Formats: sequence, structure tokens, C-alpha cells
Amino acid sequence: MYKKILVPYDKSEPAQHALSAALDLAAGVPDAQITVLSVVDWHDFNAETFKIASRMSGVMGDVMDMNVMAEVESEAIKADTDAIAESIASLVGDAAGVGIAVVNGSPHDSITAYADEGAYDCIVMGHRGLGAVRGMLGSVCYSVLHKTNVPVLIVK
Repeated sequence: MYKKILVPYDKSEPAQHALSAALDLAAGVPDAQITVLSVVDWHDFNAETFKIASRMSGVMGDVMDMNVMAEVESEAIKADTDAIAESIASLVGDAAGVGIAVVNGSPHDSITAYADEGAYDCIVMGHRGLGAVRGMLGSVCYSVLHKTNVPVLIVK
């Protein structure tokens, strides 16, 4: 039985199917936890190219206000969390133990790192076929399968 399930979620139909499958897996399991994980790729405001471009355009000076950047990130996380909550509300209903997490980074690395660091029992994710061998599963699924030791359930 899986008590701690991670569901990478991008609001797509395959992700919705994966969340439904995770809810089925967790049904009847005491204290089961499902984390719906949204991986976003925000700009790295500390990147040198961003700093140079912002100075050249006159948007900001030589020093970035890290408090402002933290506030922008916090607002973006809240907005994404609210959007995910709205998107999954009809699927989740009144199911207990479902949480939402938002992380910044590449999907491949962020999903595997989050699963490993959070000691998840299973990753349930939707697939999208894109073409050849990797495309049969989708490039993110393919990468997660090869980068993690956590069992992965791929749902059509």
C-alpha cells in the first residue's frame, strides 16, 4: 500500500487521470497523503543576463531588492496554488490528505528531487506520447523513470 503519493500536475487531461488514479490508490489507506506538485519555470532574476538586460533597459539599478523578489515569488506561488486548487476541486471533492506544492525548476529534476527528499512511496503521473521511444511515455515520464528509485505509475 502506498501512504505517501506524489502527483506531478500541469492541469492537462493526463495529469487529471493520474490524480484520479492516485485518489483510487489512496482510498481506504489510513492517513494516506497525496501531494499535487506543480513545477513552474520562473525566470532566474539573479541570472547575470537578466541583471544586465534590466540595467540596460533602465528598469532597475545595479542591486536587486531581494525582498521584492521574494514577494514576487510568494505571490506567484499563491496564484499557482489557487489555480491548481480550483482545477482539482471537482476531482478531489472532500478527500482528506490532499495537499498542493509548487516548486521552481525543470520538471525532470524537480519531480525526482521532491519525491526523494519527501520520502514518497510512489509517483503517479500522466503520460503524453510525443513520438519515438521517449515519446511513447513522454520525455518527462521517461526522465523521471530513469532518475528516481521511487516506484512510478504512469497513467494514460
